[in-house]
Amino acid sequence: MDPVIGVSVARINPSRWLLGSLMVCEKSDILESTPSDAISHWKDGNNTFCLRKKLADDPELSTGDSQVDRIHAAGTSAASWCLGQDTFVKVHSWIEGLEMEAEKIQFVTEKAPEVPVPEVIYTWIDRDLNRSFLIMKRVEGQTLDKAWPKLSPPQRTQIADDVARFSVTLAANTSTLFETVTGLPVSNERWLMDETPASHLTWHPKFLGPLTQEGMQTYLAKISNATPPDIEPEFHFYHADLGPTNIMVSGDGRLSGIIDWESAAYYPRFWLATKPLISWAFLLDCEEGEDSRSWARLLAQGLETHGGFKGQAEAYKCWHDGVRKQ
Repeated sequence: MDPVIGVSVARINPSRWLLGSLMVCEKSDILESTPSDAISHWKDGNNTFCLRKKLADDPELSTGDSQVDRIHAAGTSAASWCLGQDTFVKVHSWIEGLEMEAEKIQFVTEKAPEVPVPEVIYTWIDRDLNRSFLIMKRVEGQTLDKAWPKLSPPQRTQIADDVARFSVTLAANTSTLFETVTGLPVSNERWLMDETPASHLTWHPKFLGPLTQEGMQTYLAKISNATPPDIEPEFHFYHADLGPTNIMVSGDGRLSGIIDWESAAYYPRFWLATKPLISWAFLLDCEEGEDSRSWARLLAQGLETHGGFKGQAEAYKCWHDGVRKQ
C-alpha cells in the first residue's frame, strides 16, 4: 500500500489536518464558526471542528506530521489518530466489496439502540488510496484490559453479563446466509477460513461468503481433514471481536461502550460462545500468576446463560487442527 496506512492523517499545524487525498479537518476556538463549505461539523470541548474537501492548493500529506496525533497502528491495514479531546479518526485498508464499519454501527443503533456504540460523525472511502476513513466521538472510560486489575469480581461478572445480554439481543437478528448486514462477504474472520497463502497482500481483506447453511458446511469440510462443527439454518448477528481491548469501562466500573465493529456480521450459532474460548484476542494482558482467560470464560458463560449459546471449543479445535496448509 502506497503511501503506507500510518501516514494517512497528517497534522499541518495545531488546528489543521489532512485526511488522505480528499479531506481537510480544521479546528476553531469560535464555537459558532462553521465554514460554508463544511461537509460536517461538530463540537469538541471548547472548539468547533469542521470537515471539508481538500482543495488543489492544500498541502500534501508529505508536508505534515503523521506521528504526532497517531494513537494506534495495526500493521499494514489500520491506524487511528486523535484530532481533539473527544474526536478520533480511524483509517482502514479498503477494496471493493468491503462493508464499512459505520454501516454496522448504524445497524446496531437501529436494531438495538440500548447497545452502547461510538457516535459516528462522518465516514468516507478514499478510492485513490484504497482506504476508508471514519470520524467518531470518544467513548467514555478505558479499555477493559487496562481496567481489569482494579475491578472487583462482581464488577467483572456484571460487565461480562452486560456484554453477553447485548450480544444475545443483537443475535436475535438472523439471516439464512453467512454475510454482512448489507449482503456482502464476511471479511478477515480467519478462524473460519483456510490458510492464507504467502502471496496474499497483507493489507488486502480476505473474504468468505455469502454462504448458505449447506455452503458453509461444505466449505468448512473441504478445507480440513476433520469434521467441522454443525452449522444450523440461521446465522446470527455478532460483533465477533469482543476481546478486552474492545470493551470500554467507566471510572465506576461499569460497561460504557463496545467499540471496533469491523468484524460484525451474521455468523453460525456455534461461533458466538466458541470464539472467546479459542481466540488469542480475548486474552487479558495479566501479570504472572493471573488467569489471562478469565474474561473469555466469563463472556462464554454469559452467552450460554442469557442466550443458550454453547461453546464448542473442542470440536472447533479438532476441525481447525485439520485445516490443510496452502
